[in-house]
Amino acid sequence: MIEAGSNPLPHGASDVPFAEAAASASRRLPATQGRRGLVLAALLLVASGSAVGATEPPPRAAAEHPSTAVLARTSRFDNGVVAVIDGDPITLRELKLYGITGAPFLPPDVRSDYRALLDSMIEHRLLKAEFEKNGIHAPDAMVERYIASVLEENNQSRASLEVDIAKTGLTWKDYFERMREEVQRIQLVNLLIRSRVNVSEEEVHRAWESDPQYLESEKLVVAAIFIPAPLVGEGAAAAREQALEVQKEARRNFEAAARKYSKGPAASEGGHLGEFQRGTMAPHFEKALQGLDEGAVSMPVEGAGGYYIVKLVDIKSSGRRPFDEVKEQLTEQLYEKRLSDRYKKWVTEDLRKDHRIDNMVDSLAVIAAGADSTPTPAQPGGAAPGAADKAAGEAGATKR
Repeated sequence: MIEAGSNPLPHGASDVPFAEAAASASRRLPATQGRRGLVLAALLLVASGSAVGATEPPPRAAAEHPSTAVLARTSRFDNGVVAVIDGDPITLRELKLYGITGAPFLPPDVRSDYRALLDSMIEHRLLKAEFEKNGIHAPDAMVERYIASVLEENNQSRASLEVDIAKTGLTWKDYFERMREEVQRIQLVNLLIRSRVNVSEEEVHRAWESDPQYLESEKLVVAAIFIPAPLVGEGAAAAREQALEVQKEARRNFEAAARKYSKGPAASEGGHLGEFQRGTMAPHFEKALQGLDEGAVSMPVEGAGGYYIVKLVDIKSSGRRPFDEVKEQLTEQLYEKRLSDRYKKWVTEDLRKDHRIDNMVDSLAVIAAGADSTPTPAQPGGAAPGAADKAAGEAGATKR
């Protein structure tokens, strides 16, 4: 179920083995410090609302990295450029809008951090460019089938999903378009990445040998004969004698004695109950098995409703689950992990190498922080206090 503020993208869907990696907002990458050049510097100056020739306070050292929260406290710098992708600028206004429209799909720590939010937006734009470059489309019918598979896997109806989506402030169209992007991402991974990922049987075997989850504790194969009888009062002594006689027969042929005398489960199968680990059985079974050698039969022990005679059929020593039992599952796990890692590398490194990306959100935060701490001087010539902001907005608009 989707909770308000949660991420309604279908994580863990069978069609999305890389769902975790595909959730771009879940990563926080360091800002890319590319060469900015005069044009980019000029855009930043315009965004700050500075008049040409005006005296600017010295900027803070870049190492200080002021919090980008200062950019959320004012609309003064909304026309400022926070990044440029292949010459196409992204303004603070566009970044804020992305944070609003994408909020239900983004983790809270990303929504509240403009650096992480910008990184998510950059990745989103790069992926859309890849969809177009590779001719990847997702028709409505394909998206509908994908959503239907997600609903089936989550055992959820469409009506309840629509209610959950509405709680996040989204419309069905918003969700549908996000699912369209998810389907396109799947196609992109299948086209560019999946064929490059493989896992050899040797790697699977090494993982099986080193992973402690495939270790098995010692197991006891146990059989039992249950004789209902009073344990106290009249008839208790006779019942004890009967149990001892049955135990003598059981030592000669346990299965035959179980079929003849036992009133417990699996009597018709010679009393065989299966495999158990020490410490997981009822106290009277633990007591009966204590000190028994493999193949030995216990003396009658008192338990719920009567006497129990227990045989330690076999002891399976600790070791690993057989490789053939886990090979298929382990191969799939290793493959999905490798596919996820390969996707992360492609998105965070390989894809970005093909584009010129200038990340400038920290620089704009420096300017905003400086303006925030500097008293607004009287405007020359009686200019209104908001005139510089208006000029910045008009100048920033020329970038389009």
